[in-house]
Amino acid sequence: MSSTRLSLGVSFAMALLVANVSGPQYVYPAFGSSLASRFEWTALQNSLVSTASFVGVSFSGPLNSWLIELWGIPNTLRAASLLGFSGFFLLAQTYVGRLPGHFVLSAIYLAMTGIAGAAGYLCALDSQSHNFKSHRGMSMGLTSASIGLSGLVFSQINDHYFKSSNSDGPDDGTYYFLLFLSVVMASGIMLGSYSLGPLRTDKEINDEYVPIETEEPITGASLPNLEEARPLFSTKQKDISGIDLLYHPVSLTLFFALFVILGIGYVYLASIGQLLSSLTTSSSDHDSQHLRNFHISIFSLANCASRAVFGTLSDIGKTRFGIHRLWIFWLALIWLLFGVVYLVTVVNTVGGLTVCTVIVAIVYGIGFGVAPAVTAEFGAKVFARNWGWLLFAPALGSQLFNVLFGAIYDYQAKQQHSHVCQGPICFQDTFRIAAICTAFCICMLSWAIYRQGLYRSQKPAVL
Repeated sequence: MSSTRLSLGVSFAMALLVANVSGPQYVYPAFGSSLASRFEWTALQNSLVSTASFVGVSFSGPLNSWLIELWGIPNTLRAASLLGFSGFFLLAQTYVGRLPGHFVLSAIYLAMTGIAGAAGYLCALDSQSHNFKSHRGMSMGLTSASIGLSGLVFSQINDHYFKSSNSDGPDDGTYYFLLFLSVVMASGIMLGSYSLGPLRTDKEINDEYVPIETEEPITGASLPNLEEARPLFSTKQKDISGIDLLYHPVSLTLFFALFVILGIGYVYLASIGQLLSSLTTSSSDHDSQHLRNFHISIFSLANCASRAVFGTLSDIGKTRFGIHRLWIFWLALIWLLFGVVYLVTVVNTVGGLTVCTVIVAIVYGIGFGVAPAVTAEFGAKVFARNWGWLLFAPALGSQLFNVLFGAIYDYQAKQQHSHVCQGPICFQDTFRIAAICTAFCICMLSWAIYRQGLYRSQKPAVL
């Protein structure tokens, strides 16, 4: 018994470690501005590169799920370790001029790290789901927090130990930080390959074990319990998937809500360096690096806390008061609309941007913290399939809003006859469009809530 508990403890700790090193999409803003400055990319090119790791994460879910079924967790982690090391190592060599600096190649290297991170995180979730069946809420909630804190951990490491230089050539701090990321990501995921995976093999647990196909964390509050194993929506079907899911008003609205919330959230995070540079006149690379890492840390903390807090609140609201989780999304969209309007109309200094960072991060956390539980209501057996399809929403949304941000930024920079845009005008048009999309999404969600009768108390049935 003590040996089993020790093995479970080691597996639990390693899952947290693997999750923490599997979030390259949250670490990119710490060095993204240095890449753009080094290669003099346009804002549009930089936007395409900045979403590469996130796109790699989002679109690799089905592939990684298939690899886990084919190879098992240990071998999948070893492959992910090699891929993650290669991506950051090749990017580091590109940064110092040993490899061609074309932005498409850099995007490919970052997509490799995204795929590796998604595989590592998926293996961590899968292991926790199997080994802690009676404590899934705790184990997966802490795993969610771990990946949510990856931006905080690595941005602070970058700020304290890899300071930028003011030289005209390649920045040694950024080069060594990329090498550091390659070694840490590869080592952390490789260590997990020796302890993650099913530890208990009794028939009952094996029969219930289903790999989870998801890019982002599922908090404990987001996991379906016995009461939520069947859809709450009025339908004669036991489960809803495939074409029926596409035409269902709730799933259609949820897809667009994820498209807007996570698309806007990620463009804000990935472009934080450009947002800060447009609002400051400081020419010090170190000051810019410190400001950038400060906002990444705030975003990481608020994002992590939001997933845990609002996931729990959505559970309490549903089980005790019969308030459907879509209302959490409705409130999140109202909050996002307020934040975006505040950014467009009020913010004209770096200090004012802090409020927006907190608001966007909270809403971003709600998106990934509550959506899986809503998805599970279409049927527990088809949850992985449905969630995998819904994950295309943030990938498409982030790409669209990043391209929009880059195109508008470049246009305004040309109007100023400069490569670097200055002033709130650099980003205001992008977020005006984001505000319009958010308002439209609020209308869609209100329509879905009314059509499904979810404005009434939805007390769960006692099974």
